[in-house]
Amino acid sequence: MTNHIPIRPMFTMNTLQRIRIRRSILLLGIACVSAVATALLLSSAAQAQLPRDLHDQFERLLDDLEPDLRLRFQAAIDNETSTVVFTLDEFKRFRDNPINPFEDLLRINPPANSGDIALNFELPSLRNRRIVDKERQSSQLLAEVEPVAAAVFRSVVSFWKDDRNIALGVVVHKGGHIVTKASEIQKRAPVTCLIGGEHLPVTLVRIDKENDVALVKVETKELTPIDWNSVPEEPAATIQPGSFVLTPGEDALLAIGTYSVQPRSTEFGEQAFLGVKPERVDSGVRISQVNPGDASHAAGLIDGDVITMLGGESIVDVDDLVTAIRAHRPGDSVKIQYLRHGMAQSTRAILAGRNMPSQQAAHFKMMNRLGAILSRRADNFSFVFQHDTPLFPEQCGGPILDLKGNVIGMNIARQGRASSLAIPSSRMQTIVDDLMRSSVAAMP
Repeated sequence: MTNHIPIRPMFTMNTLQRIRIRRSILLLGIACVSAVATALLLSSAAQAQLPRDLHDQFERLLDDLEPDLRLRFQAAIDNETSTVVFTLDEFKRFRDNPINPFEDLLRINPPANSGDIALNFELPSLRNRRIVDKERQSSQLLAEVEPVAAAVFRSVVSFWKDDRNIALGVVVHKGGHIVTKASEIQKRAPVTCLIGGEHLPVTLVRIDKENDVALVKVETKELTPIDWNSVPEEPAATIQPGSFVLTPGEDALLAIGTYSVQPRSTEFGEQAFLGVKPERVDSGVRISQVNPGDASHAAGLIDGDVITMLGGESIVDVDDLVTAIRAHRPGDSVKIQYLRHGMAQSTRAILAGRNMPSQQAAHFKMMNRLGAILSRRADNFSFVFQHDTPLFPEQCGGPILDLKGNVIGMNIARQGRASSLAIPSSRMQTIVDDLMRSSVAAMP
């Protein structure tokens, strides 16, 4: 017999309560369920395809959750269902986790004798949001400005995984060489490139990891390369903060934004901290001091533990540890493998910032995601400018223009609620030259 959790209002297997949570909606159905009821629920829910935005939200949570919670969300992804089933302990840990974006879960406190808890999540589709005529992204305004970008359309392509658009690309050589955002296509092979209404196979040629730029080759007839030299100087010399910028697609203008911050490095803008005093030993890096209240202390590390891996990177000396931590941002959750009295163990730590503790940093990171769908890699670029165009991840990898139609760079990431990043044209020209030269040198 199924006993329902006595929460006001009462939730049953057939009752759903809609709760608005800032810019997201959580459709929440909660019940104590038996193993049979849980199996039936998952079987039924798996019939409905997991919406794209919610799928991406679940994937982002995977990076920051403990292994058992990660398995719960991974199961939902694998089963293409928006329903996630937790034990009582798992529910409480997810509810209280600072990276949990559904704050209304904090109101729910199931009794100690509760069984499994099923949550059915729903996010409003940002891609299908109704845009009114007076908004900057209205179809009317885009149509009025579109002629400025028309000359660039023939140099823009799109990349696809099955029936899903995953990135834009820029033609850089008439023989079929194209650049795009590496992290959006690299782990999704095989992908295709849509050119002239035809999906063509893609060969990955080279990757510039520092800038997250990939050079690919498509076997097709003559293409039209982009003109990176349409602006001879850095954007700072030709465009100022407050100026409008345009993001074109293959045959239409996709979005309008405002140039915000002039080119700079985002590699070490806000450093992450673990909060340990390290020293080199033969087996790794020994912790000689854990500071109470720091990220290391919250993760359960103690004096004498020897860190051997952090975030998937091997730790041999102190420089390795510093480099591995700097590859992350405050609020990131990282897996740490260590030795305690010679026994291998692991934990996860939420990294702190210079001016904020780890829990606050994690909450800030979560808040920056609300109202936007961030790129897989959204930071750590050596030289980019910032603008506020509300791009989707699949709209990165293509060019960005000024109001005269000049190509001022390539969109490389959606970074936050009001921030997108682009690599300036002059830097892109250097990147492309290096990639093309290296690819030719590597040919037999």
